[in-house]
Amino acid sequence: MFSKVWQSAVVASMIAAPLAFAKVTIYMCGDSTMQDWAAGYCPKQGQGQDFHYWFDVNKAAVVNRGQGGMAADGYYDMFWKHGCSAGNCIVDKLQSGDYAVIQFGINDVSKSDEAKFTVAMSAMAKEAIAKGAYPIIMSPIRRCYYDSPTAIHNSYRGYPARAKAIADSLNIPFIDMSEMVANYMISVGEYYAQQFIFNYATSGEYSNLKSDQADQVHLQMNGANAFGRIITEQMRAHKDPMTKKLGDYMAPMYQVSVKVSPEGAAEATSINAYYPQGMTVMLKTIPKSGKKFLGWYDGNGNKVSGQAVTTVKSQYIYTFTMKDAATQYTAVYEGGTAQKYEGDGKALTAFPTTTPKSLDDVTFVPFTPMEGSEETNVKVDKDIKKYFDAAKPDDAGIGWTQNEWTGFTGDGYYNLDNTKESYAAYNMKFPGAGYVTLAVRYANGGSSDRMFNAYLDHDYYVSAPPTGGWDKWDTAYVVLDAPAGEAELKFMSLTSDGAPNLDAFGFSLDGVCRVGVDCGTTKLQTAKTETGLKLRGDLLSLSDRAEVSVYDMSGRMVVRKSVMAGEVDLSALVRANGLYRVMVRQGEVNYATTWAKVK
Repeated sequence: MFSKVWQSAVVASMIAAPLAFAKVTIYMCGDSTMQDWAAGYCPKQGQGQDFHYWFDVNKAAVVNRGQGGMAADGYYDMFWKHGCSAGNCIVDKLQSGDYAVIQFGINDVSKSDEAKFTVAMSAMAKEAIAKGAYPIIMSPIRRCYYDSPTAIHNSYRGYPARAKAIADSLNIPFIDMSEMVANYMISVGEYYAQQFIFNYATSGEYSNLKSDQADQVHLQMNGANAFGRIITEQMRAHKDPMTKKLGDYMAPMYQVSVKVSPEGAAEATSINAYYPQGMTVMLKTIPKSGKKFLGWYDGNGNKVSGQAVTTVKSQYIYTFTMKDAATQYTAVYEGGTAQKYEGDGKALTAFPTTTPKSLDDVTFVPFTPMEGSEETNVKVDKDIKKYFDAAKPDDAGIGWTQNEWTGFTGDGYYNLDNTKESYAAYNMKFPGAGYVTLAVRYANGGSSDRMFNAYLDHDYYVSAPPTGGWDKWDTAYVVLDAPAGEAELKFMSLTSDGAPNLDAFGFSLDGVCRVGVDCGTTKLQTAKTETGLKLRGDLLSLSDRAEVSVYDMSGRMVVRKSVMAGEVDLSALVRANGLYRVMVRQGEVNYATTWAKVK
């Protein structure tokens, strides 16, 4: 099951500064709240996605190995030690002096139990120590669920306390993100938490979204960076000396002050915060009823234009890449004026160590009933616009294309072997991000439900009850959160009984196509004029800094690395000769790329 996904920048990613100059490597191990999310999901982002920006590239490298849908025991088996591809297990990569930040609990509530959680978390910590590395255990973040304006619901039951108990029993560092995030959520209030921290976003704000998002679990860019900032603050002030030492490896931080003019014109606006150079900053303001927004203005009084995040289309949002100086922006409404920046632009020298439970300037107004909010349930839409033949996957593990049983559509069906290692993968392209219903036509001639995993950057479990025979077909439905652009959809067996036979699958969204079948992919060679990218044999030429991901033929990520402008020798990144898929990300732009033969 390790080879779940190779799509874009999501799988078991290795975003890192050049390792040749790094003194230590920090591995971020967690679930979907930690992982990288492809640009097509914008503004969704994991805590580990931009975490590397907080650190000086000459002192520390950050490798984000967050993986969606994981409980601690499953992560241990698939990414830490057992089921990972050769040379790609985290425990094998750990060197003396490295750090492993370990955070689980969100998925353990439904997929595991506290006993398995304890065993897996303890094993990861002990094995890191055995390699001379330093484990840091973090409790899971809260979800956007307010019991009252001053109380955040503990959705993950005893797992935050269990994480602390494990750290205490092993005498290793602990960061209580559950409590810190709860305090932060109380300090900003529920409306701000929804609109600026968690992934509440609309198609009116982002061009890549096909449907509005109301996600109480995952984060948007502001939230991911806010929580990353909290983690670094806790590291700087930690009582454990080796954790506190990480403060010495961090990059300079610069304040971004945010004003509203005239005061009171906005319902909510991004709060003041600091950022390291290179991180994308997202400013947002929400006008009060009847107030006319004129635009964002910089500290020199000039109206700003352009976006660092190209999918932003709302006039109320401004994104830019942080430079090496403190600065100021003003959200100017009718009757207001831009505020002049009067600071010295210097980097900060002191940082907070705690997150207050309340702020004097916050007025608490419950956004949901006092009994708490409910998770948004997206209804299944059985109006499927187009079906795709499942008989011939783009990639597969232990299975066969067959046509022995009758009643199938297309050229046949795909028979997944009776083992939990079997899968079938299809390269898809989506016209926009958002919730979409996936329909799977299947046959299950067995006597029990053959539940399987429809993996698209995250686990989506699909129930496949018996159909009464292998020539009897039925359709199962599940709602997915799809990205804009290319992605790999992978159907995976969950037990030794395998999955049902797969005849066809389709989506409730117009414009979805299958790469290489009824739509193409963007090649590096066709984008070189506009982007300065070029691939010649083993050599990748870049005109600007980029993140390069390399995948083998089975879809497993071999390496993902941040590299500077110039030529990159792919043969130096991979261990063996062969055919590899190369993908490049520059800023917020992902290029679905091409195949490279490495000799």
